[in-house]
Amino acid sequence: MRRRLTLILLGVTVLAALGLLSSIVTQGFQDLARAEDERQRLERDRERLERRISELETTLEAVRNDPEAVESLARRELGWIRPDEKILIIASPTPPPPPISLTDPTPTPILSLRD
Repeated sequence: MRRRLTLILLGVTVLAALGLLSSIVTQGFQDLARAEDERQRLERDRERLERRISELETTLEAVRNDPEAVESLARRELGWIRPDEKILIIASPTPPPPPISLTDPTPTPILSLRD
């Protein structure tokens, strides 16, 4: 009887240890998956930033060596114009307000400023 109790306790202890080990390993795999996702996101960010750096270096080189590039950049980024140029602003018409319905209730003001 005593030997049987010892075997049962040993079995329960082994199962508890295996359960604990399993949860630790599972948590490790989850952490590893999250770290891999983060690494991939950072890699995409790095590639995007490298492309942006390349674009800026190209723009900088053009600005240093080409007066037309300076003018183009000033016009596009700063909205500059030459002294003899005129700007034509074309405004789109404002749509008319919706018609007032005579069947809808008229709102009552909460506060009147006439008194």
